[in-house]
Amino acid sequence: MESKSKSTKSALKRLKYLPKMGTAFIFLILLVAAYLLFAGRKSDALQSGWILMHLPDFYIHVSNFTLSYILYASIGYVWLLIGIDLKKIIILGIIIIAINFIFELWIPVLNTRDVVDAYYGCVGTAFGFFFLFITKKLGLRPNITVEK
Repeated sequence: MESKSKSTKSALKRLKYLPKMGTAFIFLILLVAAYLLFAGRKSDALQSGWILMHLPDFYIHVSNFTLSYILYASIGYVWLLIGIDLKKIIILGIIIIAINFIFELWIPVLNTRDVVDAYYGCVGTAFGFFFLFITKKLGLRPNITVEK
């Protein structure tokens, strides 16, 4: 048990930044929200009437939105904690957007071509970028125990 605790402390020492408590909480809330939106594809009980009123086809395309958001926000969040520059995180977002379009327009494996799906992926990536940008500017604190 003690070795597990030491390895966790050692891993934390390698992080350049630590999230503020509110940032970590918001990150988890947004992940849960994305998973609930994704689950709404199959469960009417999890579908939002407000969303359906404004975007009737939302749950047809929600998988691209949520997968892009979860992928980008999760990887980007970890990259921010280890100190990777925001420019590289932006490049990751551009790659995710490009993959959305490539997959939706030219790779019909287990997929029907639908450019609207790619647009939803772009919006999910944009939401992820917004979270990561705010996190970079306001949601991190230096890790004073970082190993040099």
